[in-house]
Amino acid sequence: MSLLIGTLTGIAAKVGAPVVKSILGKHVGGLPGTLAGTVIDHIAERVGVDPEKLPEVDPQELDNAVRDVEAATPDLIQLYQRGVVGQFALLQAETAEGFWASAWRWGWMYLLAFLWLYAFLLGPLVRAFGIALEPIDAPTLMTLTGWFISLYMGGHTVKEIGRQTVEAVKTWKKSP
Repeated sequence: MSLLIGTLTGIAAKVGAPVVKSILGKHVGGLPGTLAGTVIDHIAERVGVDPEKLPEVDPQELDNAVRDVEAATPDLIQLYQRGVVGQFALLQAETAEGFWASAWRWGWMYLLAFLWLYAFLLGPLVRAFGIALEPIDAPTLMTLTGWFISLYMGGHTVKEIGRQTVEAVKTWKKSP
């Protein structure tokens, strides 16, 4: 990936695209979710290939794509900045709830982590030493984990699916 960034940085310098050059030149680490990754994705989209295949593209076509992306860079930066601001706002909203309002999330996470650890590591180890403790049923543990995931990560999604299902059943019952 550093070869791709180096190639595109060189092209940006050659065609006079200082913003693209600056974004790609300061990039360190993985690309997904970064501004440099967004720039590379737009260049690849403009050329019509996957980002991994950009080094194989005709240099003149790549030069034109970098110029086009340079012109659109202010909009890309603004869009990226809005996403970062939204992420911080969500983080602040979650921490502003207070201790007890958000404690159930991390409490359940630690409880489930302990139960999974007990079910597959600690429980068999304890039973190997002759201590007879009741084992945790893996399907029950999977059900608890699924409930937590649906509440924490997808409660509104599950609620929406339920609402749509109810509406579909009502529509189906009314039809002849």
